[in-house]
Amino acid sequence: MIDAYEEIYDSSSAWGELKGARFEACSFRNVNWAGADLRQSRFEDCTFIDCDLSNIKALGASFQDVRFEVCKLLGIAFEVCNPLGLNVCFERCNLEALTWQEMDVCGFQFQECKLQYTDFTAANCEGVKFATCDLLQTVFERTNLKKADFRTAEQWTIDPAVNQVKGARFQKEELKGLLQQWGLDLRDD
Repeated sequence: MIDAYEEIYDSSSAWGELKGARFEACSFRNVNWAGADLRQSRFEDCTFIDCDLSNIKALGASFQDVRFEVCKLLGIAFEVCNPLGLNVCFERCNLEALTWQEMDVCGFQFQECKLQYTDFTAANCEGVKFATCDLLQTVFERTNLKKADFRTAEQWTIDPAVNQVKGARFQKEELKGLLQQWGLDLRDD
């Protein structure tokens, strides 16, 4: 089992068993762990840059103060991760088809991310910032979106009848995403 502190890893690093591994204050660059078994692994104060963690097995994995930059994380069910101390930041990442069902992602930041087909059903997204994110077909249902920031997000659809949106921030020109479920014709002509 790997137990690392303040290590730097890149594409040339050799990997043994990652299940149950512990990494603290480590940096990962150009690492490809697509499909890897990270069950019960722990990452604390780590940074991932230009890495692929798509379809990892994440049951019980712990991500505390972890930053992902220009990474690919497709198809991950974050709701099976260890929720204790879960705190992640995503910048310029491809996060398609993630699930955050019933998770507390309060205060998370998504900066310039592709969140298409992501599921936030019954999640607590209070105060989450979706800065310049593509939210095409992202599911918000029974989601707490209080004080969430959608001002620079695009392609989102949110039904205020089934989500909590008090204090959420939107651009006036983009309010069609709140009205779509009523089938209104919102043309300017």
